[in-house]
Amino acid sequence: MRKRRVAGPVAFGVHRAQSLRMPLSAIDAILALQERLKHETNLPLQSVSLTPVDAKELDVLVSSVGASLPPAYLDFVSRHGLLSAVDSRGLERARMLSPVELLEALQWSRETIEEGCFGDNEDELEAAILEKKIRERLIPFQYIAFDNVSDYYCFDPGTRRDAGPLIFPARHDDFELATWLLDAEPDVSGCTFDFDEHLRWVLREGLEEQDWGR
Repeated sequence: MRKRRVAGPVAFGVHRAQSLRMPLSAIDAILALQERLKHETNLPLQSVSLTPVDAKELDVLVSSVGASLPPAYLDFVSRHGLLSAVDSRGLERARMLSPVELLEALQWSRETIEEGCFGDNEDELEAAILEKKIRERLIPFQYIAFDNVSDYYCFDPGTRRDAGPLIFPARHDDFELATWLLDAEPDVSGCTFDFDEHLRWVLREGLEEQDWGR
């Protein structure tokens, strides 16, 4: 059993005491950071932006996997768009996938693990089958960092709480997801089920204040 990375709360251009009393919503945190970036030029990020989603593409996404997507995600992207950031070197990072890209990444994720990819022994074949089973249920929706590497923040509809499905970072070379998520009681203490919280964590990581997660 493994534990995801740990971090604590941070404010985004507002007084820390206010942030501790009532965390900003994700959209308020984004708008506050956009305003902050107008006046501060020495931050790890140059800009954060929201790109409107094509309504027809979103309809296709909903008809394909809508039941597995958290309402908070669908509400955010339909109302505000897709978040992306540009760092101090001018490189785009943490970009949310468009509906078309999400479906393509979903297909890629399901085809990444093939039977026998861990070896031909019985235990290795079983490990590949379990890893493929987990990968097939994950929904990648946002790059962890840069879009030249297939590392994504994912929803796991198979692990849920009242707030929604589990949200966590899944890297392309991480082949222990089944060991973690198929445990009787997987340790998700460093992750979140709250989409707003996830986006706030993405912002603070982009600002290099703290890593994503608790």
